[in-house]
Amino acid sequence: MHPYETHTPLSERERFAALNRIGAALLSEHNEQKLLQLIAQTAADVIGAHFSAFSLRPTDEQGELLGPSEGHLFHLAAVVGVTEEQQALFQRLPLGGEGLLAPIFRYGVPVRVGDVLKQLAAGYEYTETQKKAEAQQLALAYAHGYLSSEELRAIGMPEGHPLVRSFLGVPLLDHAGNVHGGLLLGHREPDRFQAEDEELLVGLANQAAIAIENARLYQAIHTRAQELDAIFQSIQDGVTLLDPQQRIVRENKQAYLLRTRLEQSPQGQQSLEELLYAPARHALTGYEKQDISVTIINECDEKFEYIVNASALYQQAPATPNNNAGATPSISGAVIVWHDVTEVRALLREKHDYAEIEARRSLLQRILDELPTGVYLVHGHDARLVLANQTATTLWGATWLQEQSMLDFLQQHHIQIFRNDGRILPVEELATLRAVQRGETIYQRQEIIRHADGSSQPVLVNAITLNIKTAPLSLPIVQQNEHDPVAIVVHQDVSALKEAENLKDDFISIAAHELRNPLAALQGFIELFQAQLARQQKQLLTQEQQESLQHIDQATQRLVTLTNDLLDVTRLQAGRLELVQEVTDLVSLVKRVTQRYQIIAPRHQLIVTTQVPFLIVSIDVMRTEQVLTNLLSNAIKYSPCGGQIQITLEKQKASHQALLKIKDTGIGIPAYQQAQIFGRFTRAANAQAHGIYGTGLGLYLSRELVERQGGNIWFQSQEGQGTTFFITLPLIASSIENDILEENTGI
Repeated sequence: MHPYETHTPLSERERFAALNRIGAALLSEHNEQKLLQLIAQTAADVIGAHFSAFSLRPTDEQGELLGPSEGHLFHLAAVVGVTEEQQALFQRLPLGGEGLLAPIFRYGVPVRVGDVLKQLAAGYEYTETQKKAEAQQLALAYAHGYLSSEELRAIGMPEGHPLVRSFLGVPLLDHAGNVHGGLLLGHREPDRFQAEDEELLVGLANQAAIAIENARLYQAIHTRAQELDAIFQSIQDGVTLLDPQQRIVRENKQAYLLRTRLEQSPQGQQSLEELLYAPARHALTGYEKQDISVTIINECDEKFEYIVNASALYQQAPATPNNNAGATPSISGAVIVWHDVTEVRALLREKHDYAEIEARRSLLQRILDELPTGVYLVHGHDARLVLANQTATTLWGATWLQEQSMLDFLQQHHIQIFRNDGRILPVEELATLRAVQRGETIYQRQEIIRHADGSSQPVLVNAITLNIKTAPLSLPIVQQNEHDPVAIVVHQDVSALKEAENLKDDFISIAAHELRNPLAALQGFIELFQAQLARQQKQLLTQEQQESLQHIDQATQRLVTLTNDLLDVTRLQAGRLELVQEVTDLVSLVKRVTQRYQIIAPRHQLIVTTQVPFLIVSIDVMRTEQVLTNLLSNAIKYSPCGGQIQITLEKQKASHQALLKIKDTGIGIPAYQQAQIFGRFTRAANAQAHGIYGTGLGLYLSRELVERQGGNIWFQSQEGQGTTFFITLPLIASSIENDILEENTGI
């Protein structure tokens, strides 16, 4: 309706039709805004008003009123018969219980005024506050029936308000009588509203109140249903509702995904029977099933574990005239809840396994800490620490942090490592680094740890590389792969042994020196006696005398060799053994020594094999020949049945070293004694059982002489199948090799 067009009142028939339409709309319309607009328009049409407005008090989400009805708490909810500018004004205009609106908003009483202009508060002697107070008192009297509506006072209309002469307003009351709002009608002409219009508007307002309450209730229920549905769908457990015929009525997303996945699997029906239908049958009979454990294996042989809970869903029967409380609740369905515990149980198992591993590791650490020897485990080519016991920390004199590399640890704490003779040990020769970088196994290696304060700690080192490919280890480290070397290193404090060893070395040195003079005299007399016998042809010795003289000569030679070895040992221990290095062809040296030994060992076949014409090294020739003599002598002695002795020479291009192998097929070295074989005065038990003589100094001297020339010596042996000794020596610069090659080939 245009705000300024002439309004024609509806006929009785049109009124009845309009009221029927509004009645149907009130029952079907759930949109509150549309409902209010429809009521306002119908009220204007049926009663014949130019202006119709709906005002409401604010409510919370549950529809409860906020604050009292007094004050400017009412707001415009719907309006018809005004311009857009006037509608915008009304939306900004606060409404309260003042003037003609006071009986409606404050006391819930209808107001019908014939001419608003006649009831405006007159007189300039009153202030606005006084006018409002007078209007409030009159409204109170009117609400109690002491005044007629014609005696009420209007306090005026704001600027821009449409002209209103006839006014009719009724309150919007809820079932408890609280004022929720008002339905206000206006006409530009006086005396347009009659008593029957007031009665009709009151009835319309009552229906509107019920409709608004229903609309809000519907909206609240709809919102709550959406919230519950969102919660239902967001539940991580699968929830399924079945009717008494075991048909699925409703299920959330998790239940739908699991059910459809199971239906497509080979064992799907059996799995659904265990998870869904069997528990539902129990629940539908009134027997609830709680915490049923079900294991499902899918087509990929993956195991999933579920906890199933089945509960009956009861429906309350309506009350009857004979039974106000209603009949006994009946079972209307079953609720099945699937809780996936696969990951939880996997985590629990992992937690249990981790706790067990930690307990074992703690026990191992406690055992290691009680050991009198230092033990630590390293991994990686830079020897990063995995674990170490307390004794290792004491021997190092500092705490080696987990995952810290060995060189960083030594540099951080200013720790140096020396050889047994007092020379500093090169980094690449550290037993720990040799184990992780070259895969070597080092037994009974003597090293001296010098701390930052200048104190020294002699230790005996054993470093063993662990094969993690055949026996994987679960190490407490950040990263580990099958190519990451792992080694266990044991440090034994040999301070007391070194002290006793020094005393023994002093005794050996004195004894060796004291033996040299009588041995020299005895050897001289034997040589003189043999020379005299050679000159005096007539004085022949008997066979027994000649054998005795030979035995005396051999025993004297053995004593001289033993004395020289003892003196070399004492020189090595005291650091007085000097090496004179010179450029030498190792191939020629090995061949020369081998030819000499081939003469004195006819039962053995010494075979030299090499693919290179020469190997140029810088060595002490005499001492290296002493090493070769020891190794070849051992190969011959410990192969009492004869056989081949293979000597192989190779050039290792990657490390630029010469490699010498001496392999025999003799009695071998027992595994339990291999760790001590390079020690002084150490001999294998099976050698003594075979009656093979020796002092146990040859291998000790050989290792010391090789390592002091920058090389390494180690072996591989199996008892009864022979032994192979390995020696590496650094090759000198390739330019020198080229010069020798030119000299030998004439190029």
